[in-house]
Amino acid sequence: MENNIQRSALIVVDMQKVFINDQTKKVLERIKTFLTRKDRLFSCVIGTQYVNNKNTACYQYEGWKECMEGEEETEICPELINFMDYIVKKDKYTCYTEDFLKILKDNHINKVYFCGVNTGCCVLHSVLDCYENIIDCYVIEDLCGSTSGEHYHDISIDLLGTLITKERIVTSKGLD
Repeated sequence: MENNIQRSALIVVDMQKVFINDQTKKVLERIKTFLTRKDRLFSCVIGTQYVNNKNTACYQYEGWKECMEGEEETEICPELINFMDYIVKKDKYTCYTEDFLKILKDNHINKVYFCGVNTGCCVLHSVLDCYENIIDCYVIEDLCGSTSGEHYHDISIDLLGTLITKERIVTSKGLD
């Protein structure tokens, strides 16, 4: 998959304690298994961490007061943290931040693969921001999920296939 020209990163979106429920536990296990069996398939693994505050849309419009800085539920799942080379903290859906772009630039990354939660929210927004800014991006369908259930995940994958092309929706088995 990777050659001298292509340098790829795996972006593990918001795999935090607060987002693990009956709908997403299987995603956590799949990502862990994938990272365990892959011996440096990617140049680096970048985790993202949503940190809420009083100035976010989630706080102001939804009244969502969870996932605040320093709370245990905000922490990245311990099963995955040791696989991550970088953590990008964010207070919005997208990981497309100055810190994220600096990591890509410093590591000469020109292709990114996304996995994590929530497919229709933070994954979708991050992928679209990369796509629109001409970063070669892919979604690993079976390593994503939604806290609201598989139905919402499936709808989001269909939408992403329409927006970024179906060829950019891949599976972890396709990366072997």
